[in-house]
Amino acid sequence: MKTIIIFLLLLSIAFSGCGQGNSPPASNEIPSGNRTVKIGAFNIQIFGPTKVSRTNTLTVLAKIASTFDILAIEEVGSNGIPSDSTATAVMDAYVARINKVVGSGSYSYCRGNQYGIVYRSSEFTLVSSSLYSGSQTFTYTPLTAYFKSKAGNLDFVLLVIHTSPSLAVSEIPELKIAMGEVSFLFSEPDVICLGDFNADGDFYSEGTGTDLAGFDSPAFISAIPNSADTTVASTSNAYDRIELSSTMASDFNGNSGVFDFGSVFDLSLCEGTATTAGTASAISDHFPVWAELYPDRDTD
Repeated sequence: MKTIIIFLLLLSIAFSGCGQGNSPPASNEIPSGNRTVKIGAFNIQIFGPTKVSRTNTLTVLAKIASTFDILAIEEVGSNGIPSDSTATAVMDAYVARINKVVGSGSYSYCRGNQYGIVYRSSEFTLVSSSLYSGSQTFTYTPLTAYFKSKAGNLDFVLLVIHTSPSLAVSEIPELKIAMGEVSFLFSEPDVICLGDFNADGDFYSEGTGTDLAGFDSPAFISAIPNSADTTVASTSNAYDRIELSSTMASDFNGNSGVFDFGSVFDLSLCEGTATTAGTASAISDHFPVWAELYPDRDTD
């Protein structure tokens, strides 16, 4: 009897040790050096009071934002330059809905002109934000924001843009100058320019290679290639872009793309017009674009 008891005790210890040694880490226990953060840009077509009032549509928009750590948004308030009160009301409602989906206080935001940036408060600190005030002229003055990661050493400046389609051919090259100016302003070499560039179709000749014309490597990193389709329409155009300064080569993990939210979320109850309700077009005529960064590999 004593032998059996000892055998069972040893067997129990053996199985216990095996279970502990092979159990996978919890989902939030990502090994150091492999963690990433997702940065995105999304033109939420005419993101004004009407779209905010559509409960199901706004909920899907909130779920989309919750898949990003930082999401830059264009056309906040209206299609153009909205009033501050309208744009602020829209962003207040949007972030409130995101936090209802994710959890209270999970996301915060900054805004300016027709732009907003929502960010996960546990991952990033917003050091400062302001409208671009450099030498270049844009129809919709870009929003700049300087972020620092809380769990690593990553810091960078975002330059959020929505070019005027008819002026994209002149405004897109000006973005390179603007990136240099905000880098100098914030004393930060790492700059990400992102948003709706209107960088394709009849608006801009994107080039024949992978990189957006004018943003060739090694001076820039084109996270969204010319072959991408960032629009909901049946035609294929890479209007939306993410351009990183070359200094971010160690930060960018090489993963990027276009988020087809219709393949992830049920849109059947999304309110819209007679022709857009229940479709991706109820959300926007654009898909979000994204890129992943390491939060702890910044070298400058």
